[in-house]
Amino acid sequence: MIKKTISAVIFAAAIGLAFTAACTDNNTDDYVPFDATTETTTEETTTTAQPTTEATTAAKKEYPELVNTYSGTYVATQGLTALDLSVFGTDDDGDIQALFSFHEDPSNPGVPTGSYLMEGTVKESDKKDIIEVVFTGSEWEKHPETYHIIDFTAYFDVKKGTVTGDSYEFDLKKSSGADLTYLIGEFNGTYTPESGENTVKFTVEDIGDHGDIQAVFEYEPKKGEKACFISNGQVTNIAPDGRVTASFEGEDWIIEPDEKKFIDFDGVFAADGRSFTENGGHNIDLKK
Repeated sequence: MIKKTISAVIFAAAIGLAFTAACTDNNTDDYVPFDATTETTTEETTTTAQPTTEATTAAKKEYPELVNTYSGTYVATQGLTALDLSVFGTDDDGDIQALFSFHEDPSNPGVPTGSYLMEGTVKESDKKDIIEVVFTGSEWEKHPETYHIIDFTAYFDVKKGTVTGDSYEFDLKKSSGADLTYLIGEFNGTYTPESGENTVKFTVEDIGDHGDIQAVFEYEPKKGEKACFISNGQVTNIAPDGRVTASFEGEDWIIEPDEKKFIDFDGVFAADGRSFTENGGHNIDLKK
């Protein structure tokens, strides 16, 4: 994940005390297959009592009309492919941040699922209601073997809510929002490790301008033993119906357990942001 809004060390320093108390108090280039796969820290804040959304808000000051998910298809060597292009906003350098997430179209089964981050630069244009953005890929989030990133120019028709391109036959239409600040908040629920069902408090603290998520995962590795850690997430897809798929990795301990083993997982937030269901073997099930 690139350009994280808060580094692990500074993030831990800023929120460590607050969450220590909280833990204690609560008992495809066009995806042409080829032979060989090619392949920020902000200033420390003094308060973390409330979720920090300033970075996300600032990121959307430029071209807010583009912030959305556009779903449809494009055509590459592998054939017709389903695509969700999510535009999150602009970063501090004025680059538009987006997520290119592709998967099979029913008419062309067998295309793998993949996603990568993109950065875009707006080009001046005299075309009314059209915003022209030159996109380049920056980092894979889910990388199918032998697939690689494409670069392209996208034409956003603000009035119609559609996106076409200079190549690859893009045919996309606005489908769901890409402003994910509604996910911020506290989720509670359970997961089931080898030791049996365990309670979890999962707090989403901040959504960055690259679809990155800062959160804290609190649990009981053993009965009566509290532990919590910083969990960094990354959105890997925003579906046309608004469901948000994200993956999370443990970054730094706030309260360390005897066995220092992070819980890494991925799953799906419901379209209303009120629940999260894991896609793996931890059986994590959370609700606001």
